[in-house]
Amino acid sequence: KEKEAAPAAAAPKPKPAKEAEADEEEEPLVPEEPKAKNPLDDLPKSNFNLEQWKREYSNRDTRGAGGSLEWFYQNFDKEGFSLWKCKFKYNDELTLTFMSSNQIGGFFNRLEASRKYLFGSMGVLGEPNSSIIAGCFICRGPDYKPVIDVAPDWESYDFEPINLENETDKAYFEAALAWDLQIDGKKWVDGKNFK
Repeated sequence: KEKEAAPAAAAPKPKPAKEAEADEEEEPLVPEEPKAKNPLDDLPKSNFNLEQWKREYSNRDTRGAGGSLEWFYQNFDKEGFSLWKCKFKYNDELTLTFMSSNQIGGFFNRLEASRKYLFGSMGVLGEPNSSIIAGCFICRGPDYKPVIDVAPDWESYDFEPINLENETDKAYFEAALAWDLQIDGKKWVDGKNFK
C-alpha cells in the first residue's frame, strides 16, 4: 500500500509589527555615556607629528645622514612634547634577560590607552642575573605622568627629564633610540619600541 503524505505543518504566523518591535526592545534604551575627553587633547596644537615620527623611526636608520634622528631634530617641538629617561626601580629582582624583555612588553601593553600621545624605546642591558631595564619616552605635553599613568605599574619606573642641550642627556637619548645604550658597562641585549 502507498502511504499517504502527511499534511505539511502550518507555517508560523508572522507577529504583528508592534509585537516584533516589543520583543527587540525588551530593555529600555539607555544613552551611552560620552567618552571622557583626554586632557592631553586640550593642549595647544603642535607642529611635531608623532605618528610621522613613528614612521620615520621605523623606516630609516636611526643615526647618520638622512636618519630618523636627523628628522627628529629638524621637527621636534619642545613646547608640545617632552623627553624622559625611564629606568626600572627594581633591577635587583631581574633574572633572565628574555623575561626582562617580556616585562617591557607587558608594560607597553598596559600603555595602550596612550598610544597616540607616546613613543618609547626601552631595552634590557647586561646579562642574566646582572641586568637593568632602561630607555626613553617621547610624551605629549610637558609632563610624563598624564601619559604614562594609564599603566598600573608605572610607579615601578623612575622618570627623569631629558634636556637635549645637555650632551650627556642627548647621548643617552640617541643611544636608547639606536639600541646601543650602555650603562655602567652593561650593553644593550634586547629591546622593544612603543609606537
